[in-house]
Amino acid sequence: MTGTVSKHAVRRTTTLVLSTAALLATTALLSGPASAEVPVGWGPTYDVDPLFVLGVLVGVPVLLFVLIVAAVYLPGIARGERVAPGATGPEDQWLGGRREAGEIAAPPAGATTPALGSSESVPTDGGASARW
Repeated sequence: MTGTVSKHAVRRTTTLVLSTAALLATTALLSGPASAEVPVGWGPTYDVDPLFVLGVLVGVPVLLFVLIVAAVYLPGIARGERVAPGATGPEDQWLGGRREAGEIAAPPAGATTPALGSSESVPTDGGASARW
């Protein structure tokens, strides 16, 4: 039976295609134009200029896009950064940190912190100086 199509599969596919076509044809034939009256109190309708529609549907999103791009890129350009693809990033900043290597003062003599649960002392010069 490999490589052959069974009669049952052909019959099922034909039934599916014909029923779908019949459903679509019935829907197309039974649907008609809307016949509702304009509600009382509504004013007359006016034609809308196609250029106005394009301005609203295309112009407003493009204007928003330009404003967002300007809000993102202009501060960097004002600082003198390069915004081209592949440009090097700005220099790393350590806010509130030392400016030069020699600015950190040496800890006062004898300033130590005891390690957790031990009597030995650990220097307070920072870093990952954990003990096991």
